[in-house]
Amino acid sequence: MSIKRKGSGLSFAGKRAMTGRLYILPWFIGFICFFLIPFIEGVVYTVNKLSFGENGVNLSFVGTANYKKLFSDLDFLKVLSSSLAGMFPRVLIIVFFSLFVALILRGEYKGRTLARAIFFLPVIISSGVVITVLQENIMGSGISGNETTYLFKATSFETLLEGIGLPDKLMKSFTEIINQLFDLSWKSGVQILLLLAAVNNIPRSSYEAADMEGATEWEKFWKITFPTVSPTILVTVIYTVIDSFTDYSNSVMRLIEEQLNLGYYEYSSTMALVYFVCVLVIIGIVGGLISRKVYYQVD
Repeated sequence: MSIKRKGSGLSFAGKRAMTGRLYILPWFIGFICFFLIPFIEGVVYTVNKLSFGENGVNLSFVGTANYKKLFSDLDFLKVLSSSLAGMFPRVLIIVFFSLFVALILRGEYKGRTLARAIFFLPVIISSGVVITVLQENIMGSGISGNETTYLFKATSFETLLEGIGLPDKLMKSFTEIINQLFDLSWKSGVQILLLLAAVNNIPRSSYEAADMEGATEWEKFWKITFPTVSPTILVTVIYTVIDSFTDYSNSVMRLIEEQLNLGYYEYSSTMALVYFVCVLVIIGIVGGLISRKVYYQVD
């Protein structure tokens, strides 16, 4: 039941609704100006050929020519397929690593605040500006490209596997995972923060009741912790998928930027639109599959 005060044109519920609309108004304006309008312009570019004249940008309608060119581009298809295939193991490792760290950081011990800050520090350092400065410093220090590739690689681990006599394919899979651990741990800061907040919101009474029933730590994890944080895991998975596809080191993003820098605006827009649709489809599939197993607690 809405309460309407004397002399006021809006009820209490109406004022609350208006406050919410005003709160999201800056975001809505930014969405229109910085996403919707450029997105529509990009879609228009994909069906036209751009040329620059005295009157500015001239558009010549070419239909689906850019799309036909793109889907016959073997380099783009190869990069796109490798990016899509590499996304799944990265997302799994990041999400499970983040959940593992969140469970550790939940414990009561000295230096817990410092440990949390250390795990979240990569989020700040790996931002666009900071990571660019670090890359410039590495290049300026005289380290060549071949040397930088070995900074964080498990060369000794690879030598050990060779000595054991593992098959080449199995050894390659192991070394690829080890080589990516440093990079993956740096990309887990936001996920750790989200899962840590979810873990801390689990009522202690649930664990106390489980202790009284004689439940083991393993049983408490699968029966209490994991189901309770499953909605946050869904959010974390979707965030990680988007972050993986839009990362500065993503090969498709670099290819799009390369075409853009060469002045092929319509072709780079076509690449970006197809890539956007692929990401959207994968997010829909992943979100739909995981949401079926998500447990939502009802008070």
